[in-house]
Amino acid sequence: MFDWWDQLLASVEAGVKSGVESGLQAIADTLAPLLQVPEPAAPFQRICLFRPGVDSPLSHKGLTLDAAAWRIEAHWPQVIPLFEIPEAHLLMEVPSAQKGDQLLLCRALVRTATLTDGALMYLSRAQPFGWTFSRTTPLMGNQDWHLCEVPFHLKPENETPGLIKVGIEFTGQGVIWLRDIELLQAPAKLKPITEMMEGFI
Repeated sequence: MFDWWDQLLASVEAGVKSGVESGLQAIADTLAPLLQVPEPAAPFQRICLFRPGVDSPLSHKGLTLDAAAWRIEAHWPQVIPLFEIPEAHLLMEVPSAQKGDQLLLCRALVRTATLTDGALMYLSRAQPFGWTFSRTTPLMGNQDWHLCEVPFHLKPENETPGLIKVGIEFTGQGVIWLRDIELLQAPAKLKPITEMMEGFI
């Protein structure tokens, strides 16, 4: 008897759900460019190079030297911090970084074995007041030597400079070999905010 009412309610509910989902997708599509790392406005320049047998990582947990590479083995999820530099060092090396948005790029040669749950290579900026902003690149399975890159958009801050950090986050067990970890910098090529917001207005 009241089937028409149930059908009407179901129709309204489906319409509302569809409208909400499409609205959320539109917002996500519009905000995506704001969250992406911009293109470099000039070629990347090396700031630091960390080499096995020459530079000593922050953590030695599960880490050994193996055939001119760092070998890191994990048996459970864990974070392995490798290197950090004060942001002030970056500002001294690249004085133009004080004047505008910069890109950082962590680049390393990586080999993986039995990463059943995968792992992440991260590049982060840790601020003195406790905030940490990170970008990651996934490392998977069994792969021979390949180039791994993690980009990071470093925006100018008026606060006290923090630390730029590089490391590995295991989400399970496995082995990773790393060598020739580079930290590079380039000025960011920014789009006008009006161009990025066109789809939103």
